[in-house]
Amino acid sequence: MTALRRLGFALCALVVAAPALLLLRPAQGARPPVGSRVFTVTVGGVVRDYRLFVPPGVERARPLLLALHQLHGSASAWERRSGLDAGAAAHGVVVAYPDGVGHSWNAGTCCQPAAGRGIDDVAFLRAVVADVARRTPIDLSRVAVTGFSNGGLMSYRLVCAAADVVHVAVPVAGGLVAGGCAPSRPISMLHVHGGRDPVIPPAGLARSPLDAAGFPPARTSIDVIATADGCASGADSDGGAVSVWRAAGCAEDAQVELVSSADLGHAYPVGAAAAASYGVDMSTLTWQFLAGVWR
Repeated sequence: MTALRRLGFALCALVVAAPALLLLRPAQGARPPVGSRVFTVTVGGVVRDYRLFVPPGVERARPLLLALHQLHGSASAWERRSGLDAGAAAHGVVVAYPDGVGHSWNAGTCCQPAAGRGIDDVAFLRAVVADVARRTPIDLSRVAVTGFSNGGLMSYRLVCAAADVVHVAVPVAGGLVAGGCAPSRPISMLHVHGGRDPVIPPAGLARSPLDAAGFPPARTSIDVIATADGCASGADSDGGAVSVWRAAGCAEDAQVELVSSADLGHAYPVGAAAAASYGVDMSTLTWQFLAGVWR
C-alpha cells in the first residue's frame, strides 16, 4: 500500500469513527487547486475517485457542493452535463463530483449494484468532504448535496444520515428510500420533480425494475423532511406549469420546498431552453436556493 493510500485510509477511518473531526479547519496557508482535478479516498479498503472543481478567486474558506450523478452515470459526465461549474465560479463555491461504485449509489433499497453490495456511500461522501477540506479551505458550516435520479435518492439518504456534515440538499427526481429520517439537525431541502416522470413518478410507484420496494410519492418524501424539521405548516402556490409547496415554521429557519414541473419527465433541466419548456432551470434554481440558505 502506498503512502498516499495509507494516508487516505487513516483519514477515512477518522471520519467514520468521529464525524465531529470534520469541524477541524484546513491547514492555514493551503492553496486551492484551481480547475477540475481527480482525487482519491479510501473507504473500507476500496480506493474511490471524485472530481474537484475549485473556482479561481481569493484564498478563503468557501462553501462546498457535492454533486451526485444518476444511475449509469459518472462524475466526469455529470460535471459536463449539470452545468454546475459555471454557477460555482460565479458564486465562489467548490464542487466535488464523486463516482458511485458500478455507476450507482446505495440510497437504501436502490440502486444496483451499490445497494446489493451494501456499499457505504454515506461513509464515502463523509470522506470526500474531509478530503476536500484537507486540500482547500472549506466553510464546513456551508456544505450541500445535489443529485439527479439515483443521485437525488442518495441526497436524501445523506442528509438524513449525516446532517452533522451535510444538512442542505437539492435532489432532482429523488425521494426517500432509506426508511425514516431522524437527522441530527434541521435540514433545508429543495426537491424538484417532473410531473411526467415515468421512472420515479411524482405520485410514487409500488414496484419498479430499479427497486422492488418501489418509490414513495414526492410529497411523502418531502413531508418526512418537514416533519423531522418540526415545520408547523405548508402552503401550495400554483403557477400553472410549475407549482411550489413550501413548509413554514421550520426549526432554525430551515427551508423545505417541493417544486413540481407539470411537463417535465425524468430529466435534469438546464439552461434557457429548459426554463422556456418546463419553467425550471437547475443551473439557476440550485444557486438561488443555496444562496438563500447560506445567507
